Amino acid sequence: MPKFTAPLLATGLLAIALAGCSPIQATRGNIATDQRLAQIEPGVTSRVQVQYALGTPTATGTVDDKTWYYIGFRTAQTAFFEPEITSQRIVKVRFNDEGIVETVEEIDGSQARHVDPVDRSTPTAGREVTFVEQLLGNVNRSSKKKEEK
Repeated sequence: MPKFTAPLLATGLLAIALAGCSPIQATRGNIATDQRLAQIEPGVTSRVQVQYALGTPTATGTVDDKTWYYIGFRTAQTAFFEPEITSQRIVKVRFNDEGIVETVEEIDGSQARHVDPVDRSTPTAGREVTFVEQLLGNVNRSSKKKEEK
């Protein structure tokens, strides 16, 4: 075995270990860029033009559909750790009754509230069937279908 095999192997293992520690970047949602936002002029731009420039909104207003929200953020995740938000942008576009842009404003991400989902489950009618009951219930089913035909 050559003398340089052990250092070469150690270098290869170190490179693999370091590659596993590089962060994975991900973009979530719809991040409105400055170039695309510059295409929107209050009092001039219509809903169709906004949708063409920015895409489909991430969310619309809950009371009326005159407010569109474009929410996007970038995350970085290292190895098995939870992803961290590295940048976030929230843009609110408000339309008048004729469907023309009234206002465009950027909302500070620090104003966003974190919502913890509830771990409860919704009860349903009927009863739960165990794996064994499902297995035994399907044993005779295929032969019954053949007899009916």
